[in-house]
Amino acid sequence: MLTEWLQGSYLLAKRNRNYWNDAATHLDGVKYLQIADESAELRAYRAGEVHITVVVPRGQFDWIRENLAAELHVAPQMSTYYYGFNLDRPKFQDPRVRRALSMVIDRERLANSVLRVGELPAYSWVPPGVHNYQSQTFDYAAMPMPQRIAEAQKLLAAAGYTRDKPLDFELRYNNGEVHTKCAVAVASMWKEALGVTTSLAGVEFKSMVQDIDRRDIDLYRLSWVGDYNDPYTFLQYMKGGFGINLMHYASKEYDALLANAAQQVDVMKRRGLLEQAERTALADHPLIPLYFYVNKHLVKPEVRGWYDNVMNIYYSAEFELGRSS
Repeated sequence: MLTEWLQGSYLLAKRNRNYWNDAATHLDGVKYLQIADESAELRAYRAGEVHITVVVPRGQFDWIRENLAAELHVAPQMSTYYYGFNLDRPKFQDPRVRRALSMVIDRERLANSVLRVGELPAYSWVPPGVHNYQSQTFDYAAMPMPQRIAEAQKLLAAAGYTRDKPLDFELRYNNGEVHTKCAVAVASMWKEALGVTTSLAGVEFKSMVQDIDRRDIDLYRLSWVGDYNDPYTFLQYMKGGFGINLMHYASKEYDALLANAAQQVDVMKRRGLLEQAERTALADHPLIPLYFYVNKHLVKPEVRGWYDNVMNIYYSAEFELGRSS
């Protein structure tokens, strides 16, 4: 029950003895500190003023991983960072072009050397860890990079693009350090492997969304966050004619698989149809998944009952404090 609220400072909730499961509750109260600055939150955590952090400072992630590894929790989140094609553009209507661009992106290097804050390379659209589902992967996910580059070069040449006649387009993203770093790195990979000329344009988010709606855009960066712990919240995104299908992807096979899955009462049959649908979309490449966001928290050793989950939802009624080992 809320007992104190100092705006801009903290919320204090005390144990409700009338709660239906009070017998299984361990904590007598929880104080939720409102700390706007990530570094200030880390300082409070190290000083023993906080048991669980909401975030982990981006600029100090390496230090935390080295010095507080036992207390650092990094787990998949239901969120995928991707580049979306404007499939109305003739150059992107050829699936060979889309596949080639995706193949040569070194997602491990992007996650580990460019971003460096725990994000996971994405070779699927549905993030790992979703309930009762096995995320599918691109068929070239395990292929060595030199082999991927060689195949991508052949695909682009077959589509009519060579180093003498390079593919060129604009990649638009909303302003932000992370988005800029990512765009520069990926554009460099495209240039080095395929000779592709990429114009980079950082704009305001609202302006970018308007450009997507007007179809006045080539390739753009966005992310999708799942609303609930089920693969359908991701797979519905690419349903033909669906309002949030920003690429305007249309596949009769894909839509039929989704429609069939939606009518299934058998859990395993539904799962199989959804997994087949994801494989179909991955083969078509209407978008390029780059990485999965992750939940990052610092948790004191004396906190019992903590569990990582893709929804990033935690119930204080399930926590208890013990002695630090």
